[in-house]
Amino acid sequence: MKIIKIVDELNLENGSNYKLAVLKKYAGNETLKRVLQMTHDRVKFTYGLSMRRWNSGEAQERIFNPENPVRYELDEALDFMEYKLSTREVTGNAAAEQMEQLFMYLSVDDTLIATRVLNRDLRINAGRTSINKVFPDLISKPVYMRCGIYNSKTSGKINVKNAIVQLKADGTYREFTVSDGNVSCTSRSGEEYEYPVHFAEMETFPDGHYFGELTVLGKDGKVLPRSEGNGLINSSEPPHNYIIFDAWDYVTREEYAMAMKKEKCSTPYFERLAALKSILAKNGSYAHIRIIETHVVNSLGEALEHCIEWMNDGLEGAILKDAHSVFRDGTNPQQLKLKLEIDIDVRVTGFKEGNPGTVREKTFGAMIFETDDGMIKGKTSGFTDAQLLDFNGRREEMIGKIITVKCNDITRGRSNDYYALSHPRFIEIRDDKKDTDTLERAEASKLMAMELK
Repeated sequence: MKIIKIVDELNLENGSNYKLAVLKKYAGNETLKRVLQMTHDRVKFTYGLSMRRWNSGEAQERIFNPENPVRYELDEALDFMEYKLSTREVTGNAAAEQMEQLFMYLSVDDTLIATRVLNRDLRINAGRTSINKVFPDLISKPVYMRCGIYNSKTSGKINVKNAIVQLKADGTYREFTVSDGNVSCTSRSGEEYEYPVHFAEMETFPDGHYFGELTVLGKDGKVLPRSEGNGLINSSEPPHNYIIFDAWDYVTREEYAMAMKKEKCSTPYFERLAALKSILAKNGSYAHIRIIETHVVNSLGEALEHCIEWMNDGLEGAILKDAHSVFRDGTNPQQLKLKLEIDIDVRVTGFKEGNPGTVREKTFGAMIFETDDGMIKGKTSGFTDAQLLDFNGRREEMIGKIITVKCNDITRGRSNDYYALSHPRFIEIRDDKKDTDTLERAEASKLMAMELK
């Protein structure tokens, strides 16, 4: 069956259960499976070519000539993309020209599908999670090195002699990939983003993966608060000229591939950081790319001094890194967060239903809360499986109860008349309390936590 027909059928309804049923219906279609993987797997497939200068309709109108016979099938176009583009055997202008030649001899429908594969969007409103439910492990999870939390258990895993402490930027994580002068950018979940200003500055960078955080500068030249800056970054019209990429790591394509295969890398962090600094220094200064604020320390006390200074400026905290730590996929015990943690008592006001097709569908997705003065509102998760079943079975009883949540900050969005908690996690029910914290008391708890740090 033609892939375009399956795509059209997937778009007849937008519910996740419906889309899963359609995917299961065609689970034996190997071309569909290949199209899904080559579109969504940004780890295994990087084409170094985008057809975004056309939308699909324009591509057909400008390239497809009805007088040309259809000589190629979709799988032949996919072969070229997988074995020529993704392997970098063909790059640059030659890649674009050969792809256009292929389009000339594909059917209109296959041209549309091939264009969408290159643009990494089949327009079926179904992502990696849904696809992997039908085709297990078809779409690779992006490589992402998480930080651990500094505590008594993790403190022994990091050498604080000549360690590196860096600002925990108040922005949004991004990974930029450079390959033969082609630049792309993804989030930790693998979603692709376009940052033309940054792409232009990075196109001469060495091949590899560049990790960091995007923040937005205000008119006064200072970084905007997370709630405001991230809102602008994720808007339909990001302020590209005011977005800064604060980079903290550079990993070669070879070591990135090793991490993806769970093989041990060998380059220590101090060498990767030095390479990143050298790359940025070669062409002078960049307007939109810089190294995250970094200091070398020889004790936890020195690291905490920097952490406190940043928190006193309203920032989230710091990251302490062992200088000899190597790149890996997953949580790195030699890369630890030093950050603010605040306990705040709030009142349960409702439940957010779990998303259909997920494990939370039978219980709930999050617990909704607010403080009695109405100045702090939000929702929290962080429940064990037993707690999910327990609280779901007595929702009416839970409404009105006071619970303690742990968070990292108290923030206020641009358009909100109330405050929110950063990364709230459920701690416990407080049957011994009748009143929640107020905004004033929560802010006082934040200041106390900062001083204790």
